[in-house]
Amino acid sequence: MSDFLPHPFWNFSLEVYGGDGVARACLDLQERRGVDVNVLLFCAWMGASGRGTLTVEKLKAIRADVARWQSDVIRPARSLREKIKDLGGSTRGSGADFPAQVEAVRRQVAQAELAAEHVEQLVLAAHAPFGGDRDRPVKERLRAAVGNLGVYAVCLGVTVDAADREAVATLLAAAFPTLSRPEVDRAVGVVAT
Repeated sequence: MSDFLPHPFWNFSLEVYGGDGVARACLDLQERRGVDVNVLLFCAWMGASGRGTLTVEKLKAIRADVARWQSDVIRPARSLREKIKDLGGSTRGSGADFPAQVEAVRRQVAQAELAAEHVEQLVLAAHAPFGGDRDRPVKERLRAAVGNLGVYAVCLGVTVDAADREAVATLLAAAFPTLSRPEVDRAVGVVAT
């Protein structure tokens, strides 16, 4: 990862994505709703960093800017990694090291996929105001992040359901670690069961 250019959005994404249950929540939204996880994280970062809110028009333009990279580079890399993973357990070679070599190839493809994700994040970040305002009250920044994610749902044509709200709350709980989970749940509209 040392070849990756440092950027506050990238750092935010790595930290948040590594949070408890966040990867699973993001992948759930990706599979069920067709979410681009980088755009999802961008929406959260814009709010969390105090960079403000996005309009539908602005987010549509941002998504258009990364759409070809996502469809022509990231998705094929992800698909190849998944195919190698699926085939890895079923490959039979003459040497005992064959499965280890397949795993080495899968790791290299995963690293290339991660590098492609990093490029997309830099393109997304270029659309953000240069400096954020982390001095804005945390609940105001949370409202901005929730609003940005709502705008993303509108752009996707998604009618948000309870599973979506739970996934978003998991993401935002990691993005706003100084807030309690019930505070985040209330902001997102998660209904306690």
